[in-house]
Amino acid sequence: MGDHTEAISIDYDPKLISYEELLGYFWNAHRCVRNNSSRQYMNAVFYQNDDQQKAAIASLTDQAKHLAIAPSEIKTVILPVAQFTYAENYHQKYYLTQHSDIRDFLSGAYPDAKSLADSTVATRLNAYLGSGMNTNWNTFLKELPSYGLPENLEKRLEKAAQKKC
Repeated sequence: MGDHTEAISIDYDPKLISYEELLGYFWNAHRCVRNNSSRQYMNAVFYQNDDQQKAAIASLTDQAKHLAIAPSEIKTVILPVAQFTYAENYHQKYYLTQHSDIRDFLSGAYPDAKSLADSTVATRLNAYLGSGMNTNWNTFLKELPSYGLPENLEKRLEKAAQKKC
C-alpha cells in the first residue's frame, strides 16, 4: 500500500465558510478517541499555513473540552499538508459507481479522472445518492435541472427523489 494516508481535499471559499467552520463539521462527524491501526487510515487534520495550524489545534482542544477528556486522549493528529495525490479513478465517487449510467455519462463529460473528481455536479450527485442522512430532497429537485444531465437520467433521479420527499 505504501506510505500514505487516505484523505480528502476540500476547496472552499472562505467568504462562504471558514476553516474553523469546516473543522466544526469534521469534529462533529469524527470519532477522535479511536486509534486506527495503520497510517493508511490514521485520524488526521491537515493544515496549509500557521493560521490553519492554530485553528486546528484550538479545535482539538475545544473537542477535548466538549468530550470532557484531556487533549492527549484525542488520537487525531494535526499535520501540515505535504503532498496530495488523487486516488485511482475507480476509487472516486463511490456512490456513482452504483449507478453506472450516471457514472458513464459523467465520465464522458469530463476529460480526465481529476476533472471528474473535482466536479461539483459529480460531488453533489455522489453525496445525494449515498446519503443516509437527512437530505433535503426538495433542494436536490431544485438543483437537478442545472446539472446538465440527459433527460432520461434527470427524469429517473427526479422520480427517485420525489419518493423520498
